[in-house]
Amino acid sequence: MDELRCLHELFPHASPRPGQLAALEAIARMFRESIPVLISEVPTGAGKSVIALTMARYAATLASSERGAYILTPYNNLVQQMTDGFRAFGLASLRGRKHYGTRTSNQYEQARSCFLESPVSVTNYAYFMTARHLPPRQVLIVDESHNLEKVLLSLVGFRITPPLLLAAGVDTTPLSRPFTNESLKDWLGRSLFPALQREKSRCRDSAALRELDFIATRVAKFIDLNDSSQWIGWKDAEGALNVKPLSVATQARDLLAHGRFVLLQSATIFDFSVFQRTLGISGKVTTFSARSDFPLCNRPVICRPVGHMTKSAKKQTIPYLCAEIERIVSRFGHSKGVIHTHSYEINRAVTQYLATKHGDRVITHGNAQIEREEAITQHCKTDKPSVLVSPSITEGVDFADELARFQIVCKIPYPRWDEYSRSRHAIEPKWYDLQTASTLVQMTGRAVRSNTDFATTFVLDSNLTEFVERSESILPTWWLDAIQMET
Repeated sequence: MDELRCLHELFPHASPRPGQLAALEAIARMFRESIPVLISEVPTGAGKSVIALTMARYAATLASSERGAYILTPYNNLVQQMTDGFRAFGLASLRGRKHYGTRTSNQYEQARSCFLESPVSVTNYAYFMTARHLPPRQVLIVDESHNLEKVLLSLVGFRITPPLLLAAGVDTTPLSRPFTNESLKDWLGRSLFPALQREKSRCRDSAALRELDFIATRVAKFIDLNDSSQWIGWKDAEGALNVKPLSVATQARDLLAHGRFVLLQSATIFDFSVFQRTLGISGKVTTFSARSDFPLCNRPVICRPVGHMTKSAKKQTIPYLCAEIERIVSRFGHSKGVIHTHSYEINRAVTQYLATKHGDRVITHGNAQIEREEAITQHCKTDKPSVLVSPSITEGVDFADELARFQIVCKIPYPRWDEYSRSRHAIEPKWYDLQTASTLVQMTGRAVRSNTDFATTFVLDSNLTEFVERSESILPTWWLDAIQMET
């Protein structure tokens, strides 16, 4: 059967949107020409989950010992969204054991069994990478794949905080002066690792024991490396020791080996060559990029500079930032909206300023994951014109239609400029701006989720102009076309 016609028949809705149709055509070509890797860039809100499901269902029809497909996504809430939306199509989901609690001892085992038996299965990156004995399948779909480097880093790197160093009772003098990877390995092996083992033998608290075991395992793997030249160790501003690899190519190859055909999809890849180098992808690869088909008039991004939000300038800018936010919130007095604050410091300043006039509308949260989820749920369910203020709703959340008629971006989301960022930038000069551009485009894409949806996004950081000028070759034209500069 013709691949594209079969994909059409398996599409779960009446007909695909233009961008979805073009993506399905690229997938059909992938199968037809036996291209093992497809890197697909489809704009925010364009329906990537539906594309993933369609490809997975097609994989289930293929005669092969490696039957069906795995769909991977970085967040548990996206696993739940896909499960709720596509359960009727046989999609089975699985999360880590602790998600299922202790209500029934075999609930996790039942979910795992269903996950393995179903030809169309979804789980999160972290579970999939740490689970054992998951057989390869015909297709592996990595959704939101711009996150893959960050997730893989979190699975192999480690951070040892000052309290843990103090509890271990080790001499940290070698860390107070510049150190090489070899001297770091020597100190870890002779001082820290034995101390962690002693602490484990004395520890009676289960949570603390898990943390000690986690760190000890990572430390042991680093010590055992034959070649640590592609790793970096440094002490951060909080005094914690950080150790990370500068390349996740090895970990990415292990992951991508789980599919004969691999689809890596995201709205924010931007530079396919850098993406491939980052993940060590070589050989026969095809790429695909779609423009947004959402009307420009429905998704304006208004640059309204109130001042620079750099570390050195934000203290002077925040009063002007808060005043402009208050004006925008008042203008949209009968509509819901979201404010992306980037940090809890800015979050506190904004919520305190809005409390006088708009305290009954503001919803915010602390840094606990459950608080964030509760705040999102409250915003989505209330009938009031609520305003969700958060530093952590950059992606993985949809505020479609009436859930957000306006968005405010307080600060250009530059990554922390630490030793790791400096080293990655030295290796891959575009890396830092690509990370920033990805977060910014993801952030501004939370509120317009279909071609009939509409919302106005305001960017108040004066640094946007400079960043756009510097990164014009990186940012997608469909996003640049939406920018309206004010002075």
